Amino acid sequence: MILLLKKDGENEKAQAALIENGILAEIFISDDDEESIAGNIYIGKIEKFIPALEAAFVKLPDDENAFLRIKDIKNEYLNFFGISKLQEGQKILVQIKKEGGNTKGPQVTTNIGIPGRYIVYMPFSKSIGISRKITNENDRKHLREVGEKLKSKYNCGFILRTSCVESKEEYIEKEAEELHKKWEEIVNTFKRSRKTKLIHKESDSDEFVVREFLRKEVEQVITNSQKLKVISKDFKQNIPVKLIESDPFEEYNVYKQIQNSMKRIHELPSGGEIVIDKTEALTIIDVNSGHYTSSESHEELSKKINIEAAKEICRLIRLRNIGGIIIIDFIDMKNEENRLEILNAIKSETLKDKNKIEVYGFTQLGLLEMARKRTSKSLDEKMTALCPVCNGTGHVMSPKFVIERLLKEVKNKPKNAKEVIIKFHPSLKEFINKDLLRKTFKVPIHIHFTHLDPESYEITWKI
Repeated sequence: MILLLKKDGENEKAQAALIENGILAEIFISDDDEESIAGNIYIGKIEKFIPALEAAFVKLPDDENAFLRIKDIKNEYLNFFGISKLQEGQKILVQIKKEGGNTKGPQVTTNIGIPGRYIVYMPFSKSIGISRKITNENDRKHLREVGEKLKSKYNCGFILRTSCVESKEEYIEKEAEELHKKWEEIVNTFKRSRKTKLIHKESDSDEFVVREFLRKEVEQVITNSQKLKVISKDFKQNIPVKLIESDPFEEYNVYKQIQNSMKRIHELPSGGEIVIDKTEALTIIDVNSGHYTSSESHEELSKKINIEAAKEICRLIRLRNIGGIIIIDFIDMKNEENRLEILNAIKSETLKDKNKIEVYGFTQLGLLEMARKRTSKSLDEKMTALCPVCNGTGHVMSPKFVIERLLKEVKNKPKNAKEVIIKFHPSLKEFINKDLLRKTFKVPIHIHFTHLDPESYEITWKI
């Protein structure tokens, strides 16, 4: 695996891309207009409890309202600050759990987690978590012992990240001490402050980008920034880092791969295809046999396409940072062993994902259900905007309907009209019957295909 790190200028934000066998697997592109707030810690103010929703609205800086589930108010939080019960109007320490969307505010929690390179410091937890990507039992046992020592020393929980496997215990302990000091600073600021404010930023900083993407699977770093080269070496001293003058994203065709990933239909090497449709509540993915032709049986053909699709779907979900509920309609297979093989392929591929994924299995209708934790905006949200014509539906009025509506305009024809000018959208060119329009309007007609809206037209009568 190769990690590409780039900066358009030393004062610009870092961007990152992970390349697996020449294929783009993951991307981080900073949003210049709107910074990511996932992981930020704020002093908020409880605006109102909503018992029916089992939640509260929390006011953040700039009068933004966040959503706090009652179950995300930890008893350890209340005990730590000596509070018996939270009340409306009271200040509260919260962390962004999930960024908001176009119509929703962010979701927050009191279950604070401060991440470092090796560990996540969890002040209101008493549990020790080990990264699920660490599969070696001896490594897990050793790291659990390390975690228990830290828990005993700092009286809180920790998550030990994948990078712990390659690290000396003393580095982990040193980072725990640094994160503990950072937590003490956060607490002191919270106790002194009365107004809502940001007190800890899990930002798009250079260190953050390198920390999150320089994983143990990475064999080489290619960057156009001397600063990013130094940071990479600080994080992983034995990693080969190649400094180039050109844009590393251009060198590895990243921009074109990003553009291709955003398509609705994705062709598979075998000739099958994947169709991705996103809604507000969930993402639906359909697997089709497409143009695949083979003499094999239907069952074997379906299995081959489905396994190929399973791998590509997991890559696209990870690359596009698709979160929430995901429903996959694979090609139907009767053999239960084949369905189990597809399920195992999905589970195996999701281990590459840094976001938590739950794979629930097949429903009675044969649909595979899974859910991916949503923290930050998806690539779709960062890089696309709603179509000003269809407003995101993907549909506009049919040409037939638009033309039928136009023909009714004859009733508005002035008595002394000598000719008419009609402007259509270019997409209607092949649907326009000029003879029918002349017969209907009974005056000379001038037609131009320069109108911007395919759902309407512009009509001008000449007297």
